[in-house]
Formats: sequence, structure tokens, C-alpha cells
Amino acid sequence: MIDNTDHIQHTWNLTHPTGDQIAIDLWTDGESVRVEGGRGESTDGGRKDVDRLLEKYALRGYWVESDYPVNDPHDWDADKQVDDEPADKPDECPECGHPVEYARNHVADHRQGDAWLCTDCRWGEWI
Repeated sequence: MIDNTDHIQHTWNLTHPTGDQIAIDLWTDGESVRVEGGRGESTDGGRKDVDRLLEKYALRGYWVESDYPVNDPHDWDADKQVDDEPADKPDECPECGHPVEYARNHVADHRQGDAWLCTDCRWGEWI
């Protein structure tokens, strides 16, 4: 049997404590997603569907054992990198004097958004 992977862009291999294994393939068209194992799902939602499937299977006890580009050297982590931080960064924490870092889409106290957070005392200020 010849296994042709010319149509696969990226593969994620998931494992369950019971030994069950699932492979999720994102095809080179950037939209088609196929699941081998599990329910054998197929979707056309691209990377967003891969993220949804990874979350769905993680809730069922699976973890990503490996993931790798097959025919695309695309760096998925580069997509997740945040943009430049806003220009109004405080010089230091007003409470303790330690450095302050930019927290993109921070969630706290039933609120979500960009914020400045102290690296020590966790003082924060919404932007």
C-alpha cells in the first residue's frame, strides 16, 4: 500500500490513556480537515476547525502527542504571536516598582481585554 501525503499540509497525532489514537490532518487547500479515528469527522473550516477539534478531544481526555508540517513549513506559532504592545507602557509598577508587561486579551473579574500587569505583585491596569 502506498501512502500518499501530497494533499496534507499539517498533521496532529492525539493519544488517549486507553491507547486510542486519532490523527487530524489539515489539507493543503487550507480548508479541508479530516480525522482518522474517533468519529472520522470531515470539515471544511480550516485551521479554526482544527483548533475546535483539538479542544473537543482534549475535553475527552486526549492529548497531542505530536504535530508536524507535512507539506507546509508554515509556523503556526508565528500566527499566535501578539502585535506590538501599545506605546503608553508604564515605566514600572506603581505599587512595587517591578517591571510591567503587556497582557493581550487578559481575563479577570468578569472582564476581558488588554491590560498592563506587574511581573511581581500582579498589579494591573486595563488599557
